[in-house]
Amino acid sequence: MKKTSTVRVNGNMIFKGHKLTIGLDLGDRWSFYCVLDEAGKVLLEQKVATTPEAMKQTFEKIPRSLIALETGTHSPWVSRLLGAVGCGLP
Repeated sequence: MKKTSTVRVNGNMIFKGHKLTIGLDLGDRWSFYCVLDEAGKVLLEQKVATTPEAMKQTFEKIPRSLIALETGTHSPWVSRLLGAVGCGLP
């Protein structure tokens, strides 16, 4: 029997071994993200503080994923941080 391993993000389980896509809506204080599986099913919707520490802590726990990132004031530093923790941008 093959087991799918999981990782917890903010108490929620995310499945490893799936191709995940994350949509990230950046705000000045809070950012909101949605994790989708390869079929487009929503696995998780959460908010995260728009700080380097909070973003790093959240996204380094999620398996390598493709991220659709809103363009705006915070996009440059957030895209560099996400690349450093192994997330890909289209």
